[in-house]
Amino acid sequence: MRRVGVFLLALAGCTFDATGLGETPQTGAGAGPTTTGSTTEMGPASDAGPTGSSTTEDTLGVSGSESMTDGTAGPGGDLTSMPTLTTTTEPDTTTTTQPMTSTTTPETTGCPLVMAYKDFDNDYYGDPNTPMLVCEGEQGWVPDNTDCNDMSANAHPGVTEMCDTIDNDCDGVFDEYDAETNSDSCGNCKFRVREGSLYYFCSNELDWEPAEQFCVTHGLHLAKDDGGDERTFLLQEMGNTGLWWIGGNDRMTEDTFQWVSDGTNVAGDSWGNNEPNDQEWWGWEDADCMLLVDSNGVVGYPGGGTGGKWADHMCDNGFKFICEGPLP
Repeated sequence: MRRVGVFLLALAGCTFDATGLGETPQTGAGAGPTTTGSTTEMGPASDAGPTGSSTTEDTLGVSGSESMTDGTAGPGGDLTSMPTLTTTTEPDTTTTTQPMTSTTTPETTGCPLVMAYKDFDNDYYGDPNTPMLVCEGEQGWVPDNTDCNDMSANAHPGVTEMCDTIDNDCDGVFDEYDAETNSDSCGNCKFRVREGSLYYFCSNELDWEPAEQFCVTHGLHLAKDDGGDERTFLLQEMGNTGLWWIGGNDRMTEDTFQWVSDGTNVAGDSWGNNEPNDQEWWGWEDADCMLLVDSNGVVGYPGGGTGGKWADHMCDNGFKFICEGPLP
């Protein structure tokens, strides 16, 4: 501010000619040139400053009451106001992305939210495929998501298995043995318990491999026939109903039969006449799976079908089958 004032005071002592190309220092108390017609004369000293009817002198706006830009100078060149500084602010074009938030909050619902699952059958076990944030305690929604069949109130963990073609207890198996509610038979299979082991005698005919898979699904394997009392038990439950798959096979090593349940070799003298024979005289081969022939034997079966004995047969033929395993 002080430097501006000094500069203005310095300029106050100078005037400029009409063309603006030069300056005329003031040496007196203030007589300025006057113009009459085409003659320019020096007038008497006057405090009024330069006069003339056709004065063409331009003043730079630095003395007396002249203005500089938007500012105003007082007598003696002192500034009484400063030019106004105008600041232009460009609009902020920065884009700020706010994180997305759920519109379902305690503020919007007026209640505490919990993760729950739809309970269509009202058994207090929900469908695991229906997660939803809902008000705590909302009707039709439950926190448990372990229902395996939410269309049936008879199917959820903890229910005893029944013979109804439904997986009641949600263990991945339906119509399996249950000591309390499904202990005799169900569908094609009858259940028997002997010396701590569970047996399925299934009358539907399957190839050897699918029969084994069925047994495994129920926690069992095709039966291991240890002979003696167990053989008697098996034949009694089979009745005179022909040929039944059991768990021996020689698919790993030809002529070395093993039990599928534990991998031990089949031993004993329980093979029928001319068995195992791979059924070669019929032009067959790879008769790698074991059958138990009922007590009466099977007339016309290759090798004679000796009653109560073992026989080998091609694995991709359908027969009844026996499963065996531990009690659940």
